[in-house]
Amino acid sequence: MPERPELDRYDVLIVGAGLAGCATARALARADTRGQRRILLIDLHPDCSPRFSGELIHPRGAAVLDELGFYAPLRARGAVDVDGFVVLEDAEGQHIELDYGSIAGVRPTGVSVHHKTLVRVMREVVREQAGVELRAGWRIVDVVREHASGRGRVVGARIRASDGAAGPDLEIRADLLVAADGKASPTRKLLGIPDRRETLGFTAGVEIVDARVGHPRAATVVLGAAGPMLCYPIEQREDGRLCSRLTFDLPHELPVKGPRLAEHLLRAFVPYLPLPLARQTAAAIARRRETHGQLEMAPTVDLPAPPATGEGFALVGDAAGCSHPITASGMTMGLLDASLLGREAARRDSISAREPWLTQRELRSYRIAHDRYVPTRQALADAVYEAFRGEGEGARAIRQALFAYWNASHHNRRRSLALLACAEGRPYVFLSEYIKTARHALHSSLAPRHARHFPVADRLRRMQGAVELASDKLGLVASVAWAQVKPGWLVR
Repeated sequence: MPERPELDRYDVLIVGAGLAGCATARALARADTRGQRRILLIDLHPDCSPRFSGELIHPRGAAVLDELGFYAPLRARGAVDVDGFVVLEDAEGQHIELDYGSIAGVRPTGVSVHHKTLVRVMREVVREQAGVELRAGWRIVDVVREHASGRGRVVGARIRASDGAAGPDLEIRADLLVAADGKASPTRKLLGIPDRRETLGFTAGVEIVDARVGHPRAATVVLGAAGPMLCYPIEQREDGRLCSRLTFDLPHELPVKGPRLAEHLLRAFVPYLPLPLARQTAAAIARRRETHGQLEMAPTVDLPAPPATGEGFALVGDAAGCSHPITASGMTMGLLDASLLGREAARRDSISAREPWLTQRELRSYRIAHDRYVPTRQALADAVYEAFRGEGEGARAIRQALFAYWNASHHNRRRSLALLACAEGRPYVFLSEYIKTARHALHSSLAPRHARHFPVADRLRRMQGAVELASDKLGLVASVAWAQVKPGWLVR
């Protein structure tokens, strides 16, 4: 039977005890230096979600983990420092190294860890945190507003034991309700925020020990197949061996389902990996099929960022917007959200416990900062996804131009990685980088040195495709620029 909350009123109620929820609870509790606030953190799952999820965290997110005291225990349980990315145009083509250490002003490594280990360790740390109660096995079933009519400021929530064994629903009052319950957030729905999620496809994954890649402690992206593949370390085992996860990007309309999916991966993806890694991957797929019957899979979701705050509530992590995981920025964004809320709470540390901790003024400041980096991240993920997965002429032209651009200079690689790693959020940088890549695509489509390889009609078609693809992104770029300059009075 799930353990009941000790009180019926808290300063903050956080729904979702995954990465974003645990980090938010820890950040808020550490901001309460006088120990006068109470935080309740609940989650549906007694242990952790059975579905595999995000595991790779960029340096800015790793820095937040360190500041909040999670990094050391995670490293002790097998988390791996990650040096950056390696992008392979195909199994035998050119490769590009994008090194975190080249970005000025951030730590030189990110961190990656098996998702279940991540959640379990973070919950262990939070359970030891004064001022925080973690109650697993509870779900939110409704929000409570200040007026009986169901209108006005949110002042709490009704929660229910997930196994139905703890009696009637409990009404928990709180000055602030935080939704940290993921991209499908039930809390967001109960708050009346429209669900604009779109399932783009699915991600399938297998684990490989001592993956045969050129840089084992980097995330390796392999292109050229039916979708991009990503291989990254997730665990340093006690015997010294390094365990990695290799993921496959699948379309929304799966070509096959069930046991036949493994056969599809062996046919449409594995041959496009470098030979040593291809052999390991084929063996890993066969083992997974024999032991579990099916591969690990998770939906790939795009959720345009909804309003991150309202009267008495805030959204953090994937509940506040998510995009294709190709940029691996989702977990870093959740950690940055937690850090921002903690910073706002610290500004109110000196007030009396009888006064609300985070008022609309602090929530407004949080939302302004949140809205400035999330659109950049979402626009970048969309653009990278188009280039890496797109099968049209424009996407191929942009992809080839991207490699040409990266090969042109160290500065180009550093600037691109800074955007990818959430270390650069200025809209003009994103805009200039995209325009430069599009310009490379146009140049490569028209340059005479390619005449012997492509007929004029083919080169013109590639150029037209690149122009159309770049034009399609202007709306995204405009939304990024608007988010950066949007006056604060528009945020309520």
